[in-house]
Amino acid sequence: MTTFGDGIAIVLVIFLAVYGCAQLVRRVCLWLTRCPDCAVCCRIAVPRNGVALAPLVRCLQSQSVWDEAYRHTLLLIPSTDEEQRRQLVILRREAPSVIPVTSAQLCAMLLQLAAENSEEKERKERK
Repeated sequence: MTTFGDGIAIVLVIFLAVYGCAQLVRRVCLWLTRCPDCAVCCRIAVPRNGVALAPLVRCLQSQSVWDEAYRHTLLLIPSTDEEQRRQLVILRREAPSVIPVTSAQLCAMLLQLAAENSEEKERKERK
């Protein structure tokens, strides 16, 4: 005869087993339907306090190692001072998968990408 605590433990184990199987099926489906040229866009709150920036970047770097979807991550950060920039350069050398950018840098990157795409489109139209 089982006690009340044993019954709760059995229910919890069954629940966790079902949850684990669902996560496994989810991962397999995502892996099978992955897109080779896709980008992941995540919204992460970056505090203006520079002390929290390094742990956040390190966390994203470790996540990019474990999850292939986060191989190339752009991290939109607030404007930084010289000390934070040096720290971000060091972190970027350690793991180049996470790219911290300011809003001005992101705007410049998007404008450059748009210009390259329009040039490519014009070349295709000429052919």
